[in-house]
Amino acid sequence: MLSTKIWQFFWILLIFMVCKIFAQTMQRCPSHLSIRPCSCSVKKLGLDIICDFTDHGHINSAMTALKEQQNTVIFYLKLRHNNLPKLQGFIFLGLVVQHLTIHNSSLAAVEESSLSSIGKGLTQLDLSQNSLSLVPSPALTNLHSLIILNLNRNKIKDLRARSFAGLDTLEILNLYENKISNIDPDAFTGLDDRKLKRLNLGGNLLTSVPTPALSSLDVLKKLEIQENKITKIQEGDFEGLKSLDSLVLAHNQIREVPARVFSHMTLLNSLELDGNQITHVDPDAFIGLEENLQYLRLGDNNLHTVPSDALRRLHRLRHLDLRSNNITILPEDVFTGYGDSITFLNLQKNLIKVLPPLVFENLNSLSSLNLQNNKLVHIPDEITYQIIDTLRMIDLTDNPLLCTCDLAWFPGWLKSLEDKDDDLMAKKRTVCTMLPENREYSVQNMPLERMGCVGKNAGRMTSTNFSISFPLMSIVQFIFAISFTFVL
Repeated sequence: MLSTKIWQFFWILLIFMVCKIFAQTMQRCPSHLSIRPCSCSVKKLGLDIICDFTDHGHINSAMTALKEQQNTVIFYLKLRHNNLPKLQGFIFLGLVVQHLTIHNSSLAAVEESSLSSIGKGLTQLDLSQNSLSLVPSPALTNLHSLIILNLNRNKIKDLRARSFAGLDTLEILNLYENKISNIDPDAFTGLDDRKLKRLNLGGNLLTSVPTPALSSLDVLKKLEIQENKITKIQEGDFEGLKSLDSLVLAHNQIREVPARVFSHMTLLNSLELDGNQITHVDPDAFIGLEENLQYLRLGDNNLHTVPSDALRRLHRLRHLDLRSNNITILPEDVFTGYGDSITFLNLQKNLIKVLPPLVFENLNSLSSLNLQNNKLVHIPDEITYQIIDTLRMIDLTDNPLLCTCDLAWFPGWLKSLEDKDDDLMAKKRTVCTMLPENREYSVQNMPLERMGCVGKNAGRMTSTNFSISFPLMSIVQFIFAISFTFVL
């Protein structure tokens, strides 16, 4: 009996303590009048405070009203589109802020003491689209819980030594669209090199890879250096980035991919080189990437041939994008040695005139093929034999196709597909031209009998043939995308 009373007392005491803690931590908004023009709402993990289109005086008053409440936890504090050229010292003293955004507010200076009081709780800091000319390093030093720092779209010109010292928990650093042309070799010293996973240096004025500064970031997973002015990459540029999974070098001014340039990045899964001026890929360019590279983008360059010699070492390549080059010829063995794993192949906007009958013979996993906007006149049915069971999407639009018996297989092929979207097929059609009347027809609706194709090529793919080949494609949807005049 006594033990029962003791347990009852224990549970009552426990409930009282939980209620007391809950009451202490339960958040409530101040009155609207005390924080206007700011607004407040209660979220699960704290308050959501928004101050838009106002100035320092109103923001300071709102912070004062919030400080008058005990144990205030602000989960999101968003200061956007304001007139706030300077962040004053101790403005957040007495508050707990986990996510702070000061966006598009003309911010040019951050006092050292303005963030120190919230350093223990702040995990995300967004200072994007402001007027910062330097990284506000002194104000960042004590942010020992910060995970994400966004400095995109400011006016930062240089990354000086130890610009981010003290940010020993930082995992994501965004510096996109600044004016950075110089990065000190010790710029990232002081970051815990065991934590930083993603670095975005895109949209700046770099003319070369900042190798000395990057070499210590040995656990970095994603590096973005797109939209700079890099003209050359060479062996050793990425030494030290042994954990890199994704490298974005798109939209620079690179003319050549030399031998062994990526050899240190044996774990690289995705490589983006599109939008450069590449005319040559060395046969040994992708040494080191043999076992892990799956996504390769080489579109929007100046290649005249598929760099097959370089690609043949990529045993796990799944996604190959060669769009918008000057490729004119596809040799019959162009995909031999590395085509088994490719599921996505983009050859649109090239100058390809002829497809050899066995050109896709090795693409045993191909599900998406884009040949839109080339110079193809004929598509013989032999082309499809090797890929017919895996292909889910093919785009042949914007080619000068002729309505001949070579295309007689195509209407039957489409009719055999289950679950196709008839409305979509009616709106987005591949067309061919009938000579000599110079009339366009949808390839799906060619007048085969009038063309004299019945019993010729059409007989090579009868309904009996389809009953054998196409049950394997019962879940396939063919999107014969885009009209003749549509550009992807």
